[in-house]
Amino acid sequence: MLILRSSKANRSAANAWHSDVTFQPEPPLGSILLARTVPEHGGDTMWANMYMAYESLSAPMKRYLQGLNALNTAGRANFEKAYGKLYISDEKDIRSGRLAESGTEHPIVRTHPVTGRKSLYVNSVFTQNFVGVSSKESGRMLSYLFEHVKKPEFTSRFRWAPGSVAFWDNRCTQHYAIADYGDETREMHRVTVNGDRLR
Repeated sequence: MLILRSSKANRSAANAWHSDVTFQPEPPLGSILLARTVPEHGGDTMWANMYMAYESLSAPMKRYLQGLNALNTAGRANFEKAYGKLYISDEKDIRSGRLAESGTEHPIVRTHPVTGRKSLYVNSVFTQNFVGVSSKESGRMLSYLFEHVKKPEFTSRFRWAPGSVAFWDNRCTQHYAIADYGDETREMHRVTVNGDRLR
């Protein structure tokens, strides 16, 4: 279990849309957060529905993306950007060579193993480029998709209270921890559920 504490001086930088640790060959199925200490104001979490993000794309765009892979990496800068400072017992182990700095390729469009529905699987924290596509083309397409997934109609917002629990499916969502709580402290206990290789 991870204990995540953040304040103004040590703010989790997960306030960017992302899916967790997509640099791993088998990214987590999902995560569970239990709120222990929450700010009086702010500190909400948002989720975006990647089924809807995919389904709203035009037919030509879907055809272009189908079958393409993207490289996801976990350089130290990316890891810090996504998770900030982690106050956990096994922090040293997490920051070790297991981070797969060389990266992992995943489908840009993935099929959920339970629902059979397709969703977008790229995020601005870990996804670096399309595989087999020029850097210029890849960059422009990723910029478009990173903006596309932020549309308000794909999102929901959760207001935390002490004792609140959230459990999300990392395979078809992205999330965003909003860092808008000034000098206050936010503490969460987190459990990550193992996943499997993407298809």
